[in-house]
Amino acid sequence: MESLAEILGRLLARVLRLEGPVVALLARTLAIAGAVLLAVIAYRLIGHLIDRLLRPLEGAQDYPQKVQRARTLGPLLKNAARYLTGFLALVVVLRELGIDIQAILVSAGVVGLAIGLGAQSLIKDVITGFFLLFEGLIAVGDVIEIGTSVGTVEAIGLRVTQLRTLNGALRVIPNGELTQFANYNRGWARAVVDAGVAWEEDVRRALGTLEATGRSWAQETGQALEAPEAQGIVRFGDAEVVLRLQVKVRPAERFAIENDLRRRILEEFRAAGIREPRKTLYVVQERPGGVL
Repeated sequence: MESLAEILGRLLARVLRLEGPVVALLARTLAIAGAVLLAVIAYRLIGHLIDRLLRPLEGAQDYPQKVQRARTLGPLLKNAARYLTGFLALVVVLRELGIDIQAILVSAGVVGLAIGLGAQSLIKDVITGFFLLFEGLIAVGDVIEIGTSVGTVEAIGLRVTQLRTLNGALRVIPNGELTQFANYNRGWARAVVDAGVAWEEDVRRALGTLEATGRSWAQETGQALEAPEAQGIVRFGDAEVVLRLQVKVRPAERFAIENDLRRRILEEFRAAGIREPRKTLYVVQERPGGVL
């Protein structure tokens, strides 16, 4: 089977009336340049096609989820297309340079098998990353919890996931470690706010004020998916009785809503004269000859 350089050589010999090594060198140069150019054009066309296929329709019911999916899969698919077109261009270039491609591919297969046997953790990371992306369990922009770390997903690859924690640190996690995690951006979330009152306070009045504050907030903002509920006493402290208010909200708004509710509850408790917990501090004075 003739190579592209040989075909171009015959055409150039007929058109330019040239013979000898000059034609062969010129044909080989054009073949290599053409292969690189076609690879670049193919990569850009594939990237444009990926953007069109992943671009969600505005106004769709699940528009935010599809935007997250596009932000997650788009860079990954483009990287795969870059590697594929680059590999094909490299094969063509090596063939035009007279290098035996079949021998290289066979050797690469043997070496790849040996590396694969010694890199089982890497293979585990890649397989886990593939299923994470295929099943859509996490996406770029999701807030997830892994162990003791909570943060926002900035990038997802086949091997690692990049997580920006709340203190600004970038944590790189191998996908093989993502066996158990919590995703705060799926479906709905529950904003939970605990408020402590003094032991001497009327708990029924405090619970009524707590629930009234939640309902007032819900009517004013319209952010509640269900009516807020004062759950009751959830814990006894040394100097306080801890009450809890919970409300079903959209996942992305959870943390801002909890902060807003804490401020409103504090203001309403103070306006209603509900006493805050106070701790008693005992001071022991030591004197020569004993303790007073």
